[in-house]
Amino acid sequence: DLLQAVKLDSTNALYLQQLGALHYAMKNSRFAKNAWEECARLDSRNIDCRLSLAEIYLAVGELKKGQVKINEVLDFDAKNADALYLSGNYALIEGDTVKAIKYIQSSINQNQDFFKAYDLMGVLYTAKGDLLALDYFNSALRLQPNRYDIHYKVGMFYQNIGSYTEAILAYNRALAVNSEHKISLHNIAVLNVFLGEHENALDFFSKALIIDDMYLEAYFGRGYTHELLANIVKSEADYRTALMLDPSYRPAMDGLMRIGK
Repeated sequence: DLLQAVKLDSTNALYLQQLGALHYAMKNSRFAKNAWEECARLDSRNIDCRLSLAEIYLAVGELKKGQVKINEVLDFDAKNADALYLSGNYALIEGDTVKAIKYIQSSINQNQDFFKAYDLMGVLYTAKGDLLALDYFNSALRLQPNRYDIHYKVGMFYQNIGSYTEAILAYNRALAVNSEHKISLHNIAVLNVFLGEHENALDFFSKALIIDDMYLEAYFGRGYTHELLANIVKSEADYRTALMLDPSYRPAMDGLMRIGK
């Protein structure tokens, strides 16, 4: 029993490190932080406890305390990939994207199997509309090819730059891994509207609603597609369902006004 082990030897940093991990897994972040703080105090060179503390401090916005722990790790090991990655995350919270990219790329240079670093770099370059995003997402997929969320992010990148056919292919890859990913279904439907493929759009909006019958945007999208096809009765029904879910949803209100209902 880990708790008993700590009671018997409260100066064992490894026990405290494991106890902190146990508390964190049980969502007891305050107890986890206390255990890791004591671990760090007892063992001036324990990297894992310091990195765990940095993650907790990041989550609660105590950036100065967290940065101290990261710096302590980098003092021991200037090439520690996890510490460099966390430094990038801290820079993001502070609004310094350039600095964040520098640190996260440095973490990848030290660990070329760093999945979440590739993922985050893809997200950052997506925000810039930079094709480098695809390189990072593809690197992430080489490590974990069945991550539907990465395929979805590839789809979002293509959608944002207007490459609708490529976006649909990426969303379909996401669905091949997770057939119930409703946002991919919805986005395929939206892109089919843009492409003038209205029947396909209706089909995908309906598939999204099978997954989630409270999906507000899918009701609106299907209603709008029916409106484009002059299916006024069906359009009205979907707009009204959207307003049942959210009476203040302006797009559905406007839709009803357009069809004169």
